Amino acid sequence: MCELDQNLQTPMVELLLSLADDKLFLGHRNSDWTGIAPILEADIAFSSLAQDDIAHASAFYELIGTVNDKNSDQIAFGRTCNEYRCADIVTKSDNFNWANAIARQLYCNTFDYHRLARLSKSNWSPLSALSKRILAEQTIHVDHISTWIQHLGNGNSDSKARLQEALNTFAPYAVMLFEEPEGLQELHDASILQNDSDFYTDWKSTIDVILNSAGVTCTCELTNTKGGRSGKHDEDFVRSLAELQEVFSTDPLAAW
Repeated sequence: MCELDQNLQTPMVELLLSLADDKLFLGHRNSDWTGIAPILEADIAFSSLAQDDIAHASAFYELIGTVNDKNSDQIAFGRTCNEYRCADIVTKSDNFNWANAIARQLYCNTFDYHRLARLSKSNWSPLSALSKRILAEQTIHVDHISTWIQHLGNGNSDSKARLQEALNTFAPYAVMLFEEPEGLQELHDASILQNDSDFYTDWKSTIDVILNSAGVTCTCELTNTKGGRSGKHDEDFVRSLAELQEVFSTDPLAAW
């Protein structure tokens, strides 16, 4: 299916915004580590991860533009605070604490892996094709962050303690990734999306396998709290948005 029924366009835009906004802000946060990561290899890797996420966001903003006929740069940078649909974990400050950055990356990377795997089965061919392409790169992201979890968890008592503290700190924000975008059920009812397994259970199982091998744990459970997917954001988001919109607000015609 290439054409999307008009009544499904708004729900699809909401879904795609949640994905693209997550990617954009996570990439922005990871770019903060350029030049200051603990070792040169990590510096290069995190810069690459940031570039990937921002490129993925760009691709999804362009796909949104084919649905609502809006400019992708305007979609990315021209909205008000409550119009962004990212979960707040992607904008949460890591306070330049490497364990925090790794914990956040683990939660978000594994979530995106399972999200893209599900979307790659969509009956809307533009979404399934793009998701399949990006899923291949997302697999690399998960492999990379899994290695860092092993390094820290199996390093020494200090690195393990720091990692466990970071995992505990970001766990409440991680479950907010599962807040459903508005209209998601309509896409399922129309068979645009396939719901063949429990998303949270798949994600948590992957997380647990990675963490168990490093001797650390994640204790979290789903809540019904409304947050970023509903346009309700914290101060970390407001600061990140101001940084991202600085150039666009000065020259809206500048190429992204």
